[in-house]
Amino acid sequence: MGTASLPTLEDPDKILVNPNGVDPTRYSPEIDGGPMREKLRIQGKTVLGFIGTFGRWHGAEVLVEAFGKLLHIYPHLKKTTHLLMVGDGQTMPMIKEALVKWNVSDFCTLTGTVPQEAGPFHLAACDLLVSPHVPNADGTPFFGSPTKLFEYMAMGKGIVASDLDQIGEVLTHNHSAWMGKPGDADSLMGGLKVLIDDPSLRARLGQAARKDVIARHTWKEHTRKIIEKLVQS
Repeated sequence: MGTASLPTLEDPDKILVNPNGVDPTRYSPEIDGGPMREKLRIQGKTVLGFIGTFGRWHGAEVLVEAFGKLLHIYPHLKKTTHLLMVGDGQTMPMIKEALVKWNVSDFCTLTGTVPQEAGPFHLAACDLLVSPHVPNADGTPFFGSPTKLFEYMAMGKGIVASDLDQIGEVLTHNHSAWMGKPGDADSLMGGLKVLIDDPSLRARLGQAARKDVIARHTWKEHTRKIIEKLVQS
């Protein structure tokens, strides 16, 4: 029996890579976050938000370390700042341990898993959103297209994110997000402090992120690209 060879692609132009996307009508700056703030009793605070399944690559525990350091170095922020973490998963025990370690449990809300349709309302309750993804523990290149990233962008909120591979290809530092060193709690803390202190910067970054996601990363735009590529082929 002969050995079959794998097919080769002679024309790389036939390859189309589409990252994940978002429905910008479902995730929108027009959503009123007030009712969710009242429900969670976080009115009058600058709310830092994270949503996810708390996987190893999400870096949620790095976010808590950064938040703990932030309130330790700048204790006056305890009166005005709150961390909202939406979801549950593998790293939740580490997150709870870090909250206790830094004595900041009173300044953080862990909602647990929420229905998918409730996600936009939780994000709307936030003033800035955090994507603290970390490199793969085994040293292999990070390869991912986090849906939350595009949901954050569509909400028009200021974003603090890790400058990590594909994430750094979607977001641009000081244009659509404030980027930091992946897995570095001090770098993340610095980004949080910058956006907490500067509402106008949050607004500028959020507006640019919303504009970028509508131009490039809606499901409608993804479909258009696929059809266009098929027609060209």
